[in-house]
Amino acid sequence: MSSNFSNVEILNILLEGKNLDESTSRSLMKRWLNDEISDVQTGAFLSALRAKGCSGDELCSMAQELLNVCELPLARPKLFMVDTCGTGGDGANTFNISTAVAFVASSCGVKIAKHGNKSASGKVGSADVLLNLGLNLNCPLDKVISAVNEIGITFLFAPVWHKSLIKLAPLRKALGIRTVFNQLGPLVNPLRPNAQVLGVASDDLLEPMGSALLKMGMNRAIVVHGSGGLDEASLQGDNKLVFVENGELRFSKINISDFHHENVSNDQLVVPEGVTNEEILKSTLDGSGQKSHKEVVALNTALVFWVAGIEDDLFKGFNKALFSINHGNPWKNFLLLKNYLSSNELI
Repeated sequence: MSSNFSNVEILNILLEGKNLDESTSRSLMKRWLNDEISDVQTGAFLSALRAKGCSGDELCSMAQELLNVCELPLARPKLFMVDTCGTGGDGANTFNISTAVAFVASSCGVKIAKHGNKSASGKVGSADVLLNLGLNLNCPLDKVISAVNEIGITFLFAPVWHKSLIKLAPLRKALGIRTVFNQLGPLVNPLRPNAQVLGVASDDLLEPMGSALLKMGMNRAIVVHGSGGLDEASLQGDNKLVFVENGELRFSKINISDFHHENVSNDQLVVPEGVTNEEILKSTLDGSGQKSHKEVVALNTALVFWVAGIEDDLFKGFNKALFSINHGNPWKNFLLLKNYLSSNELI
């Protein structure tokens, strides 16, 4: 397969259900970055890739091309960092679980580099809720990076780092469906974390996302698809997991009932009328929130502890996270980051 194929030829390959090789995948991404693909063709490419399903090789190649054009203003911190960015797009309208997980894990000593964006195919993305809570998403980039060292957590607002993709946002919003960029988002964290918990919106994404993380050299990772269709582990039933470790993929399941806690419908995690995402996130982080909210965050945080290598026993990790939540430590962590990113001085 040649990277010299025309846009139409590449589109036909995808419409025939065939995978692109590394060079063609990279060429396609370069054309997007260089504005060599029209809006009409972009819509067709995104639809064709969604219908075919992206392979791990395609995702890895396109992600690496995006990372190659993302320059850091200063050296990457010499830290073991974890990301909790998932694909989004599950359409479940739950509160921002992976965002809460980031602050809980950080409050327990995990260095978190959280990558995220405003919503493209759903209602509220991680950036939306953090912005509404007063987090400065546009502070100097060197301060965003230094926050990992100083606070133990940072938030990397994707459009600030991947400016070349901003022009695709309106089209993705108009399409209103999950696209390859939902899958690429968790793979292109500018700080290149060592480990990751990556939620996916459908179980057919488990293997390709796990394969992409493996090919990109991730030390340890878990790809999770939640019972009931969530892009995080849920309390409803069996959650499917792919463990990425030692150059291999290992498939498994986890259920909150394994921890002697009751299964709870995903309806309990949906943001109800008259309540905001921001209110739920705050009450979860400060320990005053609903039991189901705190438990689903603790369950997902246990996965972060595993990839970070600080707790291999998921039950112990769950209890550790729940303890921190009930003592309000994650909210204190959020306030530290909020104040740091808004301040003109380093700590």
